[in-house]
Amino acid sequence: MSECEVVHSVIETTSHVEPTRAFEFWRSTALARFGDVDLQHPRESFSAKRLTVAQPDWILTHTVSSPIGLNFRTRHIDRNARDMVVIGLGIDGIGYQQQGERGTQLGGGDVSLLSRARPFVVGTRSAYEEIRLAVPRETIEARIGPVEAFAGGCVGAPSASAEFRAFMRKLAASVAWMTQSEAQVAIDSALHLLGCLARDTAERSDTEVSHAMAVSLARAHIVRRIHDPNLDPHEIHVALGISRAQLYRAFSQTGGIAAAIRDTRLDLAYRRLTSPRDDKRKIATIAYACGFTDIPTFNRAFRRRFDLSPRDVRTGHA
Repeated sequence: MSECEVVHSVIETTSHVEPTRAFEFWRSTALARFGDVDLQHPRESFSAKRLTVAQPDWILTHTVSSPIGLNFRTRHIDRNARDMVVIGLGIDGIGYQQQGERGTQLGGGDVSLLSRARPFVVGTRSAYEEIRLAVPRETIEARIGPVEAFAGGCVGAPSASAEFRAFMRKLAASVAWMTQSEAQVAIDSALHLLGCLARDTAERSDTEVSHAMAVSLARAHIVRRIHDPNLDPHEIHVALGISRAQLYRAFSQTGGIAAAIRDTRLDLAYRRLTSPRDDKRKIATIAYACGFTDIPTFNRAFRRRFDLSPRDVRTGHA
């Protein structure tokens, strides 16, 4: 391909598919190479759209989709393919990811990393928008060092990643019209900004990293299991293989682990109550989907957290 030619891009969408077949179509086409994919809310309608721009040394995708869960297992690893690392930027939505002993809750503004050389789980509990950039391991390690230091977690805090986020959003909006050489310069610039962000992250002490990893793993597990009303601190410390004392200590400065579970449920409920996708859904149905089993208890907790009732929130966004 000539460097003056526009990069190759593809737009995939479910807009032309019958609603009852939309998820199966998306799973068997756009997500066919990405592992075992599940629909997070089977009774709800599904829609998705994705832009993909592919070059020999990188692939960029920009996706808007209903919530899904993805399990990338050992059998999905292509041993003959290049070892690719995926940089993710959350634009909107509430999600999670975990790879090995590192995991995190994901939201708008989070910059994350995953290696396609090892199994991982990733998903969302709400409709989401994200940008992902896949590059060879040797390319990313030249910028940030060993991938294992970040894979499964986030690179930097949202407060420190504003420049990278802004650049990636502009890149996703314009890359499909760039020439090959223009796109390569833009990708190199994005990786440079990521390297700066990674260096800031690496400067934290071992104690801070250990504490942050425990919190991140716990929050990822909470989001992943938020629909289950039986989710509690005991399940989390058993599932993550950390002691109860370590788990409680990790959340001691933020109100405790039980409060983290409750607040994550409430935040998801708030998001769904203000989403056009859920404006016809009953408030009680949304509360149950977020793991609440008692509506009066949900209403009281919701008002304490947001100083508004669930009905007031919905009416205010009507």
